[in-house]
Amino acid sequence: MKVLYAIQSTGNGHLIRAKEIIPFLKRRFDFDVMLSGPKTNLDLGYPIKYHQRGLTFYFNKSGSINWVKTIFKNNLFQFIKDVLSLPVKDYDLVITDFEPISAWACKFRGVLSFGLSNQITLWQKESPKPKKLFSSSLKYLKYFAPTELEYGLHYQKFNDRIFLPIIRAKLRSLKVTNGGGIVVYLPAYDLKRITKVLSLFPNVKWTIFSKEINEPKTQGSIRFFPINEDHFSKKLAKSDGIITSAGFTTTSEALFLGKTLLVIPMRGQIEQSFNAQVLKKMGVTVVKELSIKKSKIIEHWLENPNVIKVNFENDLNYLVDQIALDYIKIKHKKVLDYKLAQ
Repeated sequence: MKVLYAIQSTGNGHLIRAKEIIPFLKRRFDFDVMLSGPKTNLDLGYPIKYHQRGLTFYFNKSGSINWVKTIFKNNLFQFIKDVLSLPVKDYDLVITDFEPISAWACKFRGVLSFGLSNQITLWQKESPKPKKLFSSSLKYLKYFAPTELEYGLHYQKFNDRIFLPIIRAKLRSLKVTNGGGIVVYLPAYDLKRITKVLSLFPNVKWTIFSKEINEPKTQGSIRFFPINEDHFSKKLAKSDGIITSAGFTTTSEALFLGKTLLVIPMRGQIEQSFNAQVLKKMGVTVVKELSIKKSKIIEHWLENPNVIKVNFENDLNYLVDQIALDYIKIKHKKVLDYKLAQ
């Protein structure tokens, strides 16, 4: 059985998840790896056979999706060309982590495809939805990377097709302490804006991770670091809490480590609005934007930390076994239907 595992490289969450899944896939399948999106420095521990440009969201300095830039900077002609040229017929099954090229290539060529991502949870009937949910946006996401069978990932199991977050093995083994101050990771915000707001709290030890930083530096009570997976994990494990966007991976890790969490969802991003809605129901502090006007909420959060400890069990072995079992069931049914039609 030959499998193509396709991953979107926009955002580190998909890649971090893939790095944990790959060793379990090795036990079950002969497979190749495909990426689409920006180049990454993260080592997956497995060779990458294909890397396509794919589709990418672009953001402005205030944390919202820049739709004009998103539309004009994505090369739709190249996307169609990649869909038509990807050799999905060489594989028995394609597993896609919200990766659109492989998903649409399978749809056009009749190749069996399974979807595995946290985005899938959004359109599950049992999952709670934000009050202001535009059905057209949800429909767009649903058909961004369509697959025949879906496996969702989320903070809670709303149904039997949803699995718990995949927490890195390295993170699970870290010693958790307090006293390291507050970690800040807001990738859609301009560093100047972040610094301006956090400077209102000079007595707090701040640790900011940003793609705008190349070398560590200090400015008053604020320390700046370039983005590094291992360094970020260690700082998070020693921190008193974290301020971050409503991305699935970082928020899941903060909950697992028992860190107080303040979430600022990216505006215009339906997935983050959904995550923020669920997190708010769990007791997490949610702020609409990072601004001086919201400083009172941040101050209250700092003075009244609310720790929500969640024990996310490792579902990976069961999840990959379920994928293999579902493949066998679907293939057996198709063979049976074909014989009955003769």
